[in-house]
Amino acid sequence: MHSCLLFDTSRETLSLSPQHHIFNTIELEQKPSETSNTIDKLITHIKNVPEQQQLRLILQQHMKIFDISKITQANTHIQHTINTGDSLPISSRPYPRTIEQRRELQDEIQKMTQTNQIRPSNSPWSSPVIIHKKKDGGIRFLVDYRKLNSVTKKDCFPQPTTEELLHRLGGHRFYTKLDLKSGYFQLPIHETDKEKTAFITQDGLWEFNVLPQGIMNGPPTFQRTMHNLLGYGRWDYVMVYLDDILIFSHTFNEHLHQLNEILSILAKANFQVNPDKCSIAVQEIDFLSHTINEQCIKPNGDKIKAIVDLPTPKTLKEANEFLGKINWYRKFIPNFARIAAPLHKVTNKTKHHRHEFKWGPDQQQSFDEFKRLLTTYPLFLEYPDLSTPFVLTTDASNIGIGGILRQDTPNGTKINYFKSRMLDDTERKYDTIEQEALAIFWCISELRSYIGDSDFIIETDHKPLENFHKKQINNKRIMNWLFKLQDMLPQIIAVKHRPGAHNAAADYISRHFPPSTST
Repeated sequence: MHSCLLFDTSRETLSLSPQHHIFNTIELEQKPSETSNTIDKLITHIKNVPEQQQLRLILQQHMKIFDISKITQANTHIQHTINTGDSLPISSRPYPRTIEQRRELQDEIQKMTQTNQIRPSNSPWSSPVIIHKKKDGGIRFLVDYRKLNSVTKKDCFPQPTTEELLHRLGGHRFYTKLDLKSGYFQLPIHETDKEKTAFITQDGLWEFNVLPQGIMNGPPTFQRTMHNLLGYGRWDYVMVYLDDILIFSHTFNEHLHQLNEILSILAKANFQVNPDKCSIAVQEIDFLSHTINEQCIKPNGDKIKAIVDLPTPKTLKEANEFLGKINWYRKFIPNFARIAAPLHKVTNKTKHHRHEFKWGPDQQQSFDEFKRLLTTYPLFLEYPDLSTPFVLTTDASNIGIGGILRQDTPNGTKINYFKSRMLDDTERKYDTIEQEALAIFWCISELRSYIGDSDFIIETDHKPLENFHKKQINNKRIMNWLFKLQDMLPQIIAVKHRPGAHNAAADYISRHFPPSTST
């Protein structure tokens, strides 16, 4: 098994001339020492002096983006709208608070009024306020918009999936993550819809000038704004997820150009970035509970430790929380679906059957097996070499189906992805050839976005399926599956038969399972 390493090679350098950028904010005073300290923290990891100087120059040109001493609003062509159709205004009474809570709440409202995030309101709409205590003793201000959200029409602007984002980051050498400071609060709300954001306390009624947390269609509005701002021609090196902007490049020279371009665009639109949550031109980055570098993707070490340290679940809620956490890393674990099956047996309870939760030996065995794999199995997947065909090795049993996507390169085998799932009651009645074919078609369907336009070879231990894509099979179910994936058939180089003895990796996925749960 290959180790997941970063290899240091020579980098290109870039000479940049200072540029003047126009900002839409009021000129802010910032001491030179504060500016220098902010930059130093962002570039201290760059050991090459010329490269550090080039990066420093770019950040100095855009320092106002990183100055969060005053709150501003972005200048965009998109304003958040709240489409409630023909619904009449919905009003709520304020939640009762203690005198101390009212005082804390009023202090927070005063701050938000001074920064023009909110304003006094005469709206017929109103939603109550929720208070959450922070670890530092302060309060977190939230509005309970559930009633408003229930009459708001959904915005279906596409949101990128986690797997899509993680896959796109692969194979790049330099990464920058820009965290937009209170990203929602930087986006304006359309004037006619501000009254719908009104919130009520025992001391008055206010409404938002900016996009608040908890309101329906906030993420689509944010994604649409970033999509239009950054432009369609830049998606090969920049992507946006909620209030994070990620820039990824193959060379340092390329990264400087792209970073400078994105910072210029953000500056002109008057966006602010929180320097304390940014990573600039790094070679390994943490994103969505994963750690990513040029060679591979692996689970975030702190997240894995948190899972391993969890005690045995004693309640349905705790069991569901464990499943939710471990599910983030299912692509790293062979046979995930069937290891998790005993846990699903006791967690798939409706509200009226929650009392039936019972943790037994089968669940403990699955729980322990997951922890063992998280601490002993090589938990990383290598990014593909697009010049090399993929090999999809599949297998089926009367319990489940699975597959491994890999590449056989001159430098060894790259494991790209593990896939597996249980068979349902109907599928368990399929003939052997149908179960083996299902394993192939399901894996191709699930990995379609990963394989893309690349050619691939299929390996199966079921000889009747050898080169099935080139011949007529007298089985209506298999021919139906074949029809659904006909657009990918030209990419199949061959369907090879490999006896089970030589197909051990995928065989492990479908057959390795605690004996007590295999019946």
